[in-house]
Amino acid sequence: MRILGAIAAFFMTDFLFHLINALAFGMRAETQMERIGAVFFGVCVLGVLMAIFHRFFSKAFFNGFTVACGLFLSFDIVVFHWIFQLHRITSGPEANWLEPLFVLSGSFLVWFGIKKEKSHVSSKNNQDLSL
Repeated sequence: MRILGAIAAFFMTDFLFHLINALAFGMRAETQMERIGAVFFGVCVLGVLMAIFHRFFSKAFFNGFTVACGLFLSFDIVVFHWIFQLHRITSGPEANWLEPLFVLSGSFLVWFGIKKEKSHVSSKNNQDLSL
């Protein structure tokens, strides 16, 4: 389930953060507030998806999804946005503070997902030993 969660997270975050312009129904974010709003919308949709996955899927799936989202947020920004400079989150100066914020958030999600999965696995192992 962890692998399935990681795969689902990769495709969902890729869909949300990189194809959002193609699926914006012809709307274009031209001002700084519109660009920040578009990013905020993507983050909100991701938050709703995480809440749904937490509620309806196993803990292992949710933890894998959380780690994959974190890896995507941090790894994608560092490698593709900063090192290779292929694109930015937005086309304006707000990317200078949004991207480091996403790297920190992504790093936290990786840490949180791994911590939760380790505690879930160790508690499950303790339960199996007590039987």
